[in-house]
Parts: sequence; structure tokens; C-alpha cells
Amino acid sequence: MRKEDVSGIIVYVLILAVAVVFGLTVLREHATAVTEDMGGTFVYIIYIFGAILAGVLFNSILFEMAHITGAKIGRYEIVSVNILGLLWYKEESKTKFKFSGYDGLTGETRILPKKDAKKEPNPSPYLLFGTLFYMIELTAAIVVFTLFSQSEALALKNIAYFLLIMAVLGGMILLYNILPIKLDATTDGYRMRMTTNAANKIAFNELLRVEYAISQGEENVEIATFTEISNFTAELNLNKVYVLLDKKEFEEAEKLIDIIIEGKEKVSEKVFIRARCQKIYINIITKPLEEARKFYDEQVPMAERRDISNDRSMVGIRTYLLMSGLLDGSKSECLYAINNAGKCFNNTPKQRRKVEADLFNDAIDKIDQLHPTWKLSEYHIEYVEQPVKEKKKKK
Repeated sequence: MRKEDVSGIIVYVLILAVAVVFGLTVLREHATAVTEDMGGTFVYIIYIFGAILAGVLFNSILFEMAHITGAKIGRYEIVSVNILGLLWYKEESKTKFKFSGYDGLTGETRILPKKDAKKEPNPSPYLLFGTLFYMIELTAAIVVFTLFSQSEALALKNIAYFLLIMAVLGGMILLYNILPIKLDATTDGYRMRMTTNAANKIAFNELLRVEYAISQGEENVEIATFTEISNFTAELNLNKVYVLLDKKEFEEAEKLIDIIIEGKEKVSEKVFIRARCQKIYINIITKPLEEARKFYDEQVPMAERRDISNDRSMVGIRTYLLMSGLLDGSKSECLYAINNAGKCFNNTPKQRRKVEADLFNDAIDKIDQLHPTWKLSEYHIEYVEQPVKEKKKKK
């Protein structure tokens, strides 16, 4: 289990503990006082679920509004806003909507540095305004609760507790989001800790620019590389690695990968494993089998091999495919990797699918040369590049 997963479990347990304590103290007292007057236990349960639902929805919107406001102050453009899977984004100067996943607990606002910004865009407001907006919400909830919680009027008392539940839920979301550690989703607290370094702030903005350009299908995107490693600079280097792999410039790609591997303690386990996968892939694809096996035996510990086998990305799949076919000689594990390839390929960003299809097929061909009787060539990924839509001419 990765350390991000362990950290995530600890945080979720902490949030659950807050919820349990709040329920057994504040809500129990409230329930005892008003349940009978409200019409019974069933009605009170509906009241609690309504407050929870309202709290999740309100705070999800609140935090993304905070991100939008902070981004604009920090000199960024808004690329898209995702609230609980409801995504609004711009395409050809029009705002569009669709359902989509997101990297966050309740939502995600993607941003892009403004091209005409006179100063380097500053991510601090974007990352800190969630806390600021929540403090305003909490202050309002405390004021209302203080005024109404002791009221003789049942409606006012229930409004006070309803708003308090919403505020507590917001606090739980904020707690998850402000912790300065890498969790299962990328948090503002983690980004804030990383961007306190001036070089990382530049890398953060560069990563936003590069990922957006690639997502828009731009070709020959210029990608800066870094020797000072952090999660942001490592991800930029890995983006550059894809460009080099597409050109079959394996030696140059390996140099960038080695920088990341040497900075293992400064990056997340996910980023490190992806870098390790690329290193193993290049070794097996480009070097004599015995040389690749020596590197594998001496430098890839069992724990990393296990992480690679569990990595559900195309880089993990094609690397594990080569490990299984050429180093371990296991046809069954090759088929296991191949069976997972389809779903992983579909989850690969569109701009990476062509290069991943080529790299996966190269791995299949390499194994086919050593084990022709396995007939793995029938599992090639057939990638058909989608035609680029022509932009409508303005009348």
C-alpha cells in the first residue's frame, strides 16, 4: 500500500471521528430536545439527511467559488469547473457542460496562467481562498447558532442546528483539503507546501500550461525540464519523456528519468513508480536481454515490482508486460497485463493514446520475437487517430 493511501485512510478516519463525536454530543442533545415535537424519529432522520445533503452541496459550490475568485486574483484564466462530477468548461469560446471525474474530494477548478499577465501568476490566492471562504461561512453559522439555538421557537432552533451541521461538514472537507500532505487526491494544502519554493511556483505554472496545451491537441509543445526535483518538476520531466519516447530518443529520455529516480524522497510514490516504469521499459526495449535482466535484478526491489504490477496506467501495463514476458517468462502474466490494457488505454488522455499504442505494440513485438508460439501479436492496440474538428468560421 502506497504512503498516499495510508495517509488518506488516516485522514478519513479522523474525519469520521469528528463526525461521530459531533453526532454523539451536539446532535444527540438536539435530538433529545426536539424529536418528539418534530413528529418522531423518522422525521428527525430526514432532517439530518437534508442538512448533510445541503452541507455537501453548499460547501462544494463554496470551495469552487473560492478557487475561481482566488485564481482570478492570482492572474489565472479558468479552464473548467467541476462540482461533484458536474463539469463546466470552455470550448471555442463557448461554455459547455458534461459529466466528468475530478481530482479532489468534492470538486476541481482547473486554471491556466494568463498569457498577458505582467507578473508571474501567483497560485497562493487560488490555494488559500477556500480557507478564507470557509471562515466566513463558519463565522456566519456561529452567529446564527448563538442567536437561535436557545430560542423557544422550534423552527429557529432547527435552523440553527441545520446551519451548524452544514458548517461542520464544510470543516471536514476543509480539513481534508488543507493538510500539507499527498493524499489520494491532490489537495490545496499539498500544492501550497510545494509552491512556497520559488522554483516550484514556476514549475507549477509551467505544468498548467503544458498540460493544457497537450490536452488541446497542440503539437510540438515546448516543455521546460528541471534538475531540481519536486512533484511538479518531476511531472514536467515525465511529460518531456513522452515527447522523447515518441521520437525514440531513449537515451535523452533516460537522463530525465534518472533525475527523478535520484530524487525519490522528494516525489510521491505514484510519480516515482511511473518514472521507474519508464526506466525499466527503456532498458528492456533497447538493451540486450541479459543486460536488462542484470539491471532488473540489482536495482528493482520486490516492493517496486509489486507496485508496478498493480499500477493501472498504460506505462505500468506495458512495463509489466515486458517484465513478465522477457524477464519472468510468464505467458499468463502477460495475458493478465493485456486484459487490463483496454480499460487503461481508454482512460489514457487522448493526446497520449498514439504514443502509448506505439509503445505497447513495441512491447508486444519484443516478446513475440522471443516467444513466437505465444502469438501475442494478435493483441496489438489498433489506434485510429480522430480527425481534428474544423473551427467554424465567424460570419
